[in-house]
Amino acid sequence: MRDPNPWRRFLNPHERAWLEDTERTWLTPPPPRSKWGTWGEQKLNALVEKVPENIKMGLVDGVQAALEQMRQGSTWLVSAEAVRQRLGTGLSLPERDAFCADLIQTNTTGLTLEGAVAGAGGLVGLVADIPILYCCLFRIIQEVSIVYDIPVEPPQERFHVVQVLELGHSFSNRERPALTTQVFQLQDVIRRGASLEELESLLAEGVRSSGPHTQAIVRNLRIARQLALDLLERKLLQGLFILGSAIGAAANYQLARDVGLAARHLYRRRFLQNIALQRLQKP
Repeated sequence: MRDPNPWRRFLNPHERAWLEDTERTWLTPPPPRSKWGTWGEQKLNALVEKVPENIKMGLVDGVQAALEQMRQGSTWLVSAEAVRQRLGTGLSLPERDAFCADLIQTNTTGLTLEGAVAGAGGLVGLVADIPILYCCLFRIIQEVSIVYDIPVEPPQERFHVVQVLELGHSFSNRERPALTTQVFQLQDVIRRGASLEELESLLAEGVRSSGPHTQAIVRNLRIARQLALDLLERKLLQGLFILGSAIGAAANYQLARDVGLAARHLYRRRFLQNIALQRLQKP
């Protein structure tokens, strides 16, 4: 069978182990739900049905607005120079990964505290929490990108950021392997210098529209609905077992951790790919 990633041959054994760790984590479906997991899912579905429609639409609108800001390039929240100064120079891959883990933990702690405050307001507070939550999640992704020497400025990177966010949301979803494969394909297309129009077409599968701009809006709405429902389920699932502001804190902690994990693995893969391709091009 043809190796879909022939560049991996130019990695040393330790680097290949890092790559295989990413593939094993994201291309393997999550384990089947336990008896308690199935019970929780049934309770969760019943709770979601009871949520007022205006709350659901408020969540969708909030997430869609955040995605549109990212698409327009107005949600770059990170000073690349500041991150690089903290990071230093000449770091090995394990050192970068350790730095990345600390960075994610710091951001996760902040979001946990913020979620506790917003959680005290119930589902209404959840809608108000959306802008802060997604700004923080985008910041986590962008900082991780810088740690692994992937520039955040090119407009094509906006697509990758949204895909990382979506994959982080889908960590426990059975569709995780298929979504991961799509992100890997997107990384290859970006590396080959695809235009924004090509990326729009690639990611607009199943969207019929009059042009790339409309495709992007429709796609963002579709993703926003998926992410909003996932966010609602995360909050309500925590609510099955714990009460009060702890609901928001626990859900924000889990989401930030999942998105951080997705960013860490996906940008680390690109870092390894760049290393391998540089070795390939050497005479």
